[in-house]
Amino acid sequence: MVDVEYKVNNIVLTVSYKDSKFNLEKIASNLEGARYDPEVFPGVVYRKTEPKASFLIFESGEVNCLGTKSIEVAEKAIEGLTERLKGLGFDVREPEVEVQNMVASADFHRRFDLERIARNFRNAEYEPEVFPGLIFRMEETSVAFLLFVEGNSICVGAKSEEEIQEGVNRIAEVIE
Repeated sequence: MVDVEYKVNNIVLTVSYKDSKFNLEKIASNLEGARYDPEVFPGVVYRKTEPKASFLIFESGEVNCLGTKSIEVAEKAIEGLTERLKGLGFDVREPEVEVQNMVASADFHRRFDLERIARNFRNAEYEPEVFPGLIFRMEETSVAFLLFVEGNSICVGAKSEEEIQEGVNRIAEVIE
């Protein structure tokens, strides 16, 4: 079996502050790095540098956290946001956090015969005139891999690193 390492490039999480309503003007004017332009986007866009993460904060108490490369960094960033919101006077409790999407890249260190993969696997879509990569959907999951001739791939839709690893292993089996 081919030894393939993957690298997580981005994680998107939903953060729910139950029973909370946010004054977006107050948040935007008191958090350094926050922008609020309701005519362009209905939430506050907040970027922080330590740890590096971006947030989309909505009046409903719902928040999206994106741009981190690990769950641990995301949790630390969410903890920091929670403390800042408390510091602004919002009555927020520990939020419910759920991973929505993990994006990872992997190099299989060999070329893919995308035509052969497309012919032999019903969960593969390949239309080179539309997109240069093959879409390989993992069965019974929301995970998909974009495979490119050079042997590179992008994984989308995973909710855990275990799902990414399972997908990488499955593709490694397919190409053997």
